Amino acid sequence: MTASPALGGRGAPALDGLPPAPALALPVRAAGVVSIGTAAAACLVELTVPGGWADAAPVALVAGLLLGLPHGAVDHLVPGFRLGWRPRVLAGFAVGYAVLAAAGWLAFRAAPGAALLAFVAVSVWHFGSGETAFADLRAGRPVRRRAPAAVVVGALVLLVPLARGAEETAAVVAAVVPGSDGRLPPELTVVVLGAVLPATAVLAGTLLAARRWPDAAELGVLTALVLVVPPLAAFGVWFGCWHAVRHVARVVAADPGNRADLVAGRLGRPLRRFAGQAALPTAAVLVVLALLWSAADGWRAFVATDLPVLAALTLPHVLVVGWLDRLESTGRGRGGRTSGGP
Repeated sequence: MTASPALGGRGAPALDGLPPAPALALPVRAAGVVSIGTAAAACLVELTVPGGWADAAPVALVAGLLLGLPHGAVDHLVPGFRLGWRPRVLAGFAVGYAVLAAAGWLAFRAAPGAALLAFVAVSVWHFGSGETAFADLRAGRPVRRRAPAAVVVGALVLLVPLARGAEETAAVVAAVVPGSDGRLPPELTVVVLGAVLPATAVLAGTLLAARRWPDAAELGVLTALVLVVPPLAAFGVWFGCWHAVRHVARVVAADPGNRADLVAGRLGRPLRRFAGQAALPTAAVLVVLALLWSAADGWRAFVATDLPVLAALTLPHVLVVGWLDRLESTGRGRGGRTSGGP
């Protein structure tokens, strides 16, 4: 069996480290429908509604950031899902997760400019590798590291909106990085658009040549989203309704408690189970954000105070997802079993 050189492969049987195909197929298919449908709807709003998103773009950004919060809220349970860790060990893992998040927040306080650049770089990789991993899982084979494709997709969904929306994001960046005006050099915008868009076209051609029709179609939808929809709204839709939804699908499929329902074609109870697991951590973050909102003056100030919090949570989240990808690339399942698959 051969793998596509781009987003994903196809045709290989699932390994021990992956949920059984029937359990994985339902949440992955549902997540694909939701993410593509939402992105397409966002484009239609901009193209068909008089005025498009206009002043609602900041609302879409804030809504997307809030909607995406729960997708990492059960990270502390993932080792239990995959390796059967006991509650006491999981509690220690959760403490370490919180300490790492606190260190990330302190980094923004100590060196906001460097922390912001590091956050953008890490996010490009995280967003892109999430897409390549999702494509592999949808194809029924272990996750493979495809760095070029991951960087291209991550840059498309994050750097292109940043470059297109330099004026809109300048106030936020200036608030996050005191002493700066928040404006990107015009040359940087030209470089980003001049490099990322041609690279996206090359990736699309590679996918089409490999007959990876779903992956090519999704890349087309993402390209339309970041080029048609105003940057703030585009990123809100991407984060809350695409990236977060697809990660939730992976977590729901990884939870052994959902296996019987998913194999039987029932998604409602697994989603309610996830909502219950994510409720307390999400509520804790929402309390913090509510306090920040009460002290903020307008949406820009809120995003400026919200961003370091999200960035701090992103650091341990990226490590957990990378570890999960590693398990699924080596075929390691519960109890550390390793498959002898290809």
